[in-house]
Amino acid sequence: MNVIDLADQVVLSLNSENYSLSFTAVRTLFPFYEFKDLATLHVTVVPKSINIESASRSSNEYEYQVDIAVQKAIKTPDDAEVTAMTELVLAIAKSFRNKIYQDIGAVCFKQSIDPLYSVEHIQPPSVFTSVVTLNFKIIE
Repeated sequence: MNVIDLADQVVLSLNSENYSLSFTAVRTLFPFYEFKDLATLHVTVVPKSINIESASRSSNEYEYQVDIAVQKAIKTPDDAEVTAMTELVLAIAKSFRNKIYQDIGAVCFKQSIDPLYSVEHIQPPSVFTSVVTLNFKIIE
C-alpha cells in the first residue's frame, strides 16, 4: 500500500457522497490552479506525508496524511458564501470520521481543518481556500 493508493480511495469516497454543494474530487501531486479555473468548485486530494514507527519486532505502524483542498473563486467575501463553503468543508471532514478502508487496512483516526478558510486568499481577487487533513493508520 502506498499513500497515492490511499489518496485515490479518498477521491472515490468523496465522489460517492452527497454533499450540499456538488463537485468532482480529483487527486493530483501538483495542486496549482489559475484564478480563472477556480470559477467552479475544486476539491483536490493530495498525498501529504508518511510517518513510520515500529509497532512490534515484526510490524510497523504507518501514519499517512492526505490533504483535501477546497477552493472556489467567490465574487465578494460575504458571510453567506463563506459560510456555505465552510459548512461543506466541515461536512467533508465529518464524513471521514472513523472511515475504514478494509481492502488496505486503513483507518481514519483524525481529521483537522487548517485553515478553515485562508484570510489571505479572501483578499481580492477572492478565492475561498480551506484544507482538510486526514490522518490514517495502518499496521503492517
